Amino acid sequence: MIVKICGITQPQQAKEISQLGANYLGTIFYPKSPRYVDLDKIIEIKQSLNESTKLVVVVVNQDEKTVEELLYIADIIQFHGDEDYSFVKNFPKDRVIKVFRIKEESQIKQMEEYMKDDYCLLLDTYKEGMYGGTGETIDIQLLKKVLKLYDKIIVSGGLGLDNIKEVLSQIKPYGVDASSKLEIKPGIKDISKVKQFIEIVKSYESNN
Repeated sequence: MIVKICGITQPQQAKEISQLGANYLGTIFYPKSPRYVDLDKIIEIKQSLNESTKLVVVVVNQDEKTVEELLYIADIIQFHGDEDYSFVKNFPKDRVIKVFRIKEESQIKQMEEYMKDDYCLLLDTYKEGMYGGTGETIDIQLLKKVLKLYDKIIVSGGLGLDNIKEVLSQIKPYGVDASSKLEIKPGIKDISKVKQFIEIVKSYESNN
């Protein structure tokens, strides 16, 4: 199971979390986010990771040229905005995560093109006017319906030490993604909480 820790802003924290066994580390290239980092910082963060940790850069409604430039730095681009399939398919699918902020079952229909072509999808909590980082827990019943159809799903939305065991007792996704509940403040992680979170997920996986 993939463990993704998102909203990283400091190279030193990136190095520590990489050493703790996170599979993916996410940085936010979206100026309206409190966890935004610029290109120079993204490069520093990438250089601080060990070889087994992949760098994911999160974008929101970026232009094609910028995404191509980011792919020279990042391992994976996470499309977290309103990008449609015709845009996303311009990039290598093994280097793409497409996000759906889910609130109702009818949205599953929108995912079908991606499912058909074996894209990695990340399901996050929907909140009006917010592109992620809401800290609100995702709808488990809705997740179960998606996971019956498709298994290459990373689950996000309010995951933390208080609920990760309960979530994993109900579903077994391709990966889990945590950010705000593992923070001291936006962009600054509580390394102790991150360590516990990774240990719980890895332990659960090995015992099930």
